[in-house]
Amino acid sequence: MKYIKKFIAVLIILSFVLAACSFTDESKESTSESNTDSKATTKEKVVRLSAAGEIPGLDPTLADNDFSFNVINQVFEGLYRLDKDGEPQLALAAKEPEVTKDGKVLTFTLREDAVWSDGSPVTAHDFEYSWKRAVDPETSAAYGPTFEEILVNATEILVGEKPVDELGVKALDDKTLKVTLENPAPFFKELLTIATFMPQKQEFIEEQGDKYATDSEHTLFNGPFVLSNWESTDLSWNYEKNDQYWDKDAVNVDSIEVNVVKDSETAVNLYLKGQLDRVELTSDNVKQFQGEDEFATTLTGAVAYLKMNQGKDGETTDLANLNIRKALNIVIDKQIIVDALLNNGSIVANAYVPKGLAENPATGEDFRTENGDLTEFNLEKGLGYWQKGLEELGKTELEFTLIGKDSSESKKLAENLKYQMESKLPGLTINIRNLTPKASIAANVGQDYELIITGWLGDYRDPLAYLNLYYTDSPGNHTGYADPEYDKHIHDSKTNLSYYPEERWEALLKAERLLIEENAVLLPLYQEGISYMQKDYIKDLITYPVSSDNYKWIDIIE
Repeated sequence: MKYIKKFIAVLIILSFVLAACSFTDESKESTSESNTDSKATTKEKVVRLSAAGEIPGLDPTLADNDFSFNVINQVFEGLYRLDKDGEPQLALAAKEPEVTKDGKVLTFTLREDAVWSDGSPVTAHDFEYSWKRAVDPETSAAYGPTFEEILVNATEILVGEKPVDELGVKALDDKTLKVTLENPAPFFKELLTIATFMPQKQEFIEEQGDKYATDSEHTLFNGPFVLSNWESTDLSWNYEKNDQYWDKDAVNVDSIEVNVVKDSETAVNLYLKGQLDRVELTSDNVKQFQGEDEFATTLTGAVAYLKMNQGKDGETTDLANLNIRKALNIVIDKQIIVDALLNNGSIVANAYVPKGLAENPATGEDFRTENGDLTEFNLEKGLGYWQKGLEELGKTELEFTLIGKDSSESKKLAENLKYQMESKLPGLTINIRNLTPKASIAANVGQDYELIITGWLGDYRDPLAYLNLYYTDSPGNHTGYADPEYDKHIHDSKTNLSYYPEERWEALLKAERLLIEENAVLLPLYQEGISYMQKDYIKDLITYPVSSDNYKWIDIIE
């Protein structure tokens, strides 16, 4: 009987154990199902944007256009990044640099957790290599001259007078970068946020050879996003959240899908169908959406203008004639363009440096207000310049090809300019040639044009960000313009006047007057405004008057 009772007791205990195991298994199964349901209901945050054309290039050192810079800013990062208010904030720099008393030597310490998208560390050597690559004459980087008269020996290196290794940048160790300046630059911290000053990994670039930065596979990233599903000719690509990014917790969305949509009406229709989260508007549809909650307008720092090719390699063109350039400059009624053609918040530009960029260090007056209009709409005066120019050339007729882009808005602008110039200047014929954004940039950089619709968006809030492009040897010039007096003002503003902000300001005012008022190098058209529709659930898509857009903090809040 005693053994029977023990046997029954054992059975009872076993039954409890089995019941407990069963309960545990069911609990696990239930938890698993709950997790599955949770994952199924978790919705990825995906933002959908459009672009006007394919990416022209993704090499931070070789990039020379705002389209490329905009993409690069999302997938690369330098020592600083602009914050939501447009002020430089620490990025790959772990803290503010140690600075010598004369302000010329800065020593940066890099973040320990800064890595590339392959998991390898971002080092001070990556910065040293990138900056030296940019000033190397063999690289022919369009933005190489940005270092000129700022970093020690950059000017001499760019013209081949000193070796690249003498540039004022040196990695003291993997995480310490020493930077030596020619003179203190009031805008240097902002410069460090742009593509040309971002790090590049030498080993990776050399392994990829000519394929570097031509597609997603052959590019290494260190910014908030990585670029996926992209090749150089693609009409779509994705920004995917970079899990290797040091500040990944601040990145709110999983992905940003971008599709090239060249026709503005098509883009608007996609927005209305819920297939785009933001769309820029043209004059044709601004009135339709004005007053709606999702409608907004902003004035940018981008200035659109015509560049006129005066000639290259010792040969001149008819546009080398100052009176012809002055005639073209003042016979176009730009108010018609901004009111009827654009109607997007753009304003007439009668000079080069945009409104709202920078203020006089002594008085606080805006640069644009202080220097005023440097050209005007004056048909009678324009006809006088035209006739005088024709006489000087010994001709009665002139014919030029005008290069525009193949977007619907750019085509309308080209047609309007053709009509205005031909109808007001007897003997003038304008032929239009519309190119893709990539081909237009190539024609501009190669100076393979007569007249070209282009423009500039500065990278930092200083007039030099615009005026620096047109000194004689600037790779951004592409006009044939050369003026020793202009060069001196630009040179002084970067060197001996760095310690004298008021005198520096005056030099920049004089430089702009030379460029536009006296020499009519460019034909300013308008300062670009943007009218757009944006879904109300899209938050913190940051745009600045100058500098590239910033998608780091973009979010979807529904």
